[in-house]
Amino acid sequence: MRLLLILGVWLALGSTNLQAQIDAFNAKSHVIIKYSPLPMFDLDNTIQFGVEVPLGKSGLTIQEDLGYGHSSFSMWYRETSDVPNKATFKSRTQLRYYYFDRRRVRGYVGGEFLYKKVVYRENEWVGMDCSGFGGCNYFEEKKYKVGRFIGAGHARLGWQFYFPSRMTMDLFTGLGWRKISVRTITPGLENTNITIPDEFWTNANPNTKDFVPSLVLGFHLGIVLGKFDN
Repeated sequence: MRLLLILGVWLALGSTNLQAQIDAFNAKSHVIIKYSPLPMFDLDNTIQFGVEVPLGKSGLTIQEDLGYGHSSFSMWYRETSDVPNKATFKSRTQLRYYYFDRRRVRGYVGGEFLYKKVVYRENEWVGMDCSGFGGCNYFEEKKYKVGRFIGAGHARLGWQFYFPSRMTMDLFTGLGWRKISVRTITPGLENTNITIPDEFWTNANPNTKDFVPSLVLGFHLGIVLGKFDN
C-alpha cells in the first residue's frame, strides 16, 4: 500500500508540468534528484534520497545516495513487542558510464561502494570482566551500543527511463561482495558478555565477521532539475 501511494504521488507530480517536452537527449546534462522506495521495506529499513550529477559530456555520472532508518518505523517489527532500539545509516556511491542513448531510455554500467552502519542501543545486565572461556566475575546494569558495519562493492547494470514531465525511473541490478563486522561501540566493554536482540536474518553478536556474496536489485524515482526550452 505504501509503495502504491508513493507511485501515485510521483505520477501526479509528473503530470503537473507538461510544457517542456523532456527526453533522454536533453536531460542527460542535468542533475537528477532521486528517491528510493524499496529501502523502506528492507530488514534494516531506511528512507533514502540521492543525487546524480553528470561529469561533462563524457557519458560518466556520479551518484550519491544517503539513507537513515529506525526500527520504530519498520514493518518487520509490527507483530512483536520486543522491538530493538536500532538505527541504520547508509551511503551508496556510484560511478556510472552510459553506453547507449535512446529518446526515452539510457543504459549504463558502473561500480558502487556501499557503506552501512547499524547501531543497537540497549540497557541491560552485562557480564563484566569475562574470560575467554565464557565465565564472568560479576554482572552490572549498563547502557551500551553495538555496531554492525557493512562495506560492499558491486558491479551494476541499469536502465534509466525519461518521461516528458521531468520524471525518471532508474531500474538496476548488480552483483558483488560484502564484508560484515560486529563490535561493541561503548568504551570499556571490550571484555564483557553482551546479548543483543536476536535478528533472524543476520548475525549481530559482537566480535563476529563475515564475507559473503551480495546482490542489489531495485529502482529509483527521480526529478530532472534545471531549465529546458519549451
